[in-house]
Amino acid sequence: MSKVWKKFEKHLFDSGNWTKLFNKHSPGQRVYPPNTKTQNAEHQVNSEATNTALKKYVSKYGTHSNVAAAKIPVDVPDDKQEEVVKDLVADFRKKFSSKIG
Repeated sequence: MSKVWKKFEKHLFDSGNWTKLFNKHSPGQRVYPPNTKTQNAEHQVNSEATNTALKKYVSKYGTHSNVAAAKIPVDVPDDKQEEVVKDLVADFRKKFSSKIG
């Protein structure tokens, strides 16, 4: 699994940021990580990416290519939310690995 993915998962779970996924958001907008220069460089497939694998993906598919997307159910009880996010992350990990490595 790539360094980028490990760092992303650590950032999501170690800080409790996964709870933000259940807040109200505008449809079609990125929920996580925050849209900041630092987060874009570390975790995103875009022109600010610093990781070699992410840069390679951008050069091949462009900056508007989605590596993975999902719908987050908003009616999940609080005690089941972390389990839902872990399943979502596992699915993302497979998609990410198949496209980025």
